[in-house]
Amino acid sequence: MIKEFLPPMKIEKIKPKTSFWAWLHLNRLKIVIIAFLVLVPLSLIFTAYIGSYTANRVVNFDTEITADTVYVKHFLEYDDIDAFSLNIVWTDLKHPHLDANSNELVGGYYIFDIYYEPNESFVVKSVTITPVLQTDWKDLKSIGASTNLLIIPTAVLVRFNYNLPVNPLLFVQVNEPHLYLKVDYVLSTSGTDVSFTKYVEYSLRDINPLNVIS
Repeated sequence: MIKEFLPPMKIEKIKPKTSFWAWLHLNRLKIVIIAFLVLVPLSLIFTAYIGSYTANRVVNFDTEITADTVYVKHFLEYDDIDAFSLNIVWTDLKHPHLDANSNELVGGYYIFDIYYEPNESFVVKSVTITPVLQTDWKDLKSIGASTNLLIIPTAVLVRFNYNLPVNPLLFVQVNEPHLYLKVDYVLSTSGTDVSFTKYVEYSLRDINPLNVIS
């Protein structure tokens, strides 16, 4: 009887599966380099955006900076003062033009009709506002003159010699400034005059002036 000889079978070695932690250990240097190249630029961009935004959300109302200058970052809505309500209407906008002699932008301004309505149980002796126009994201700012308000509209002019819109950062467009008001007022309480100061923000976003002057 002839025996049939079969070729020997090849026995393949079973490779152990590489675990995630082993793979992580083997490629740790590559991972660190990739993370550095990706995360560092992203963090710098994030810092630039946050820094630009927060820096221009702080407002002061002084024409000259001194040791007594107050920097304000928390504001009331224009109708949140307890003693009276402010009424604000954006009446006029004039864009600046380039002066041929100075090569600077001149002649731009915003005008607002502003008045107050005293609330019941408050005796308002006087109300004075100091207006500031200031943009988010970019340091474009103008301070107007202090103005005494009445219970009938008073025209408040703030010169603003900057061209808008601007794009200070990628994907960021600034179309209008915010109107900020320092509101100083005096109330008569039991025959005594008491002074107060509040800070108000009035956003011009999605608002159009009654008149645009060319």
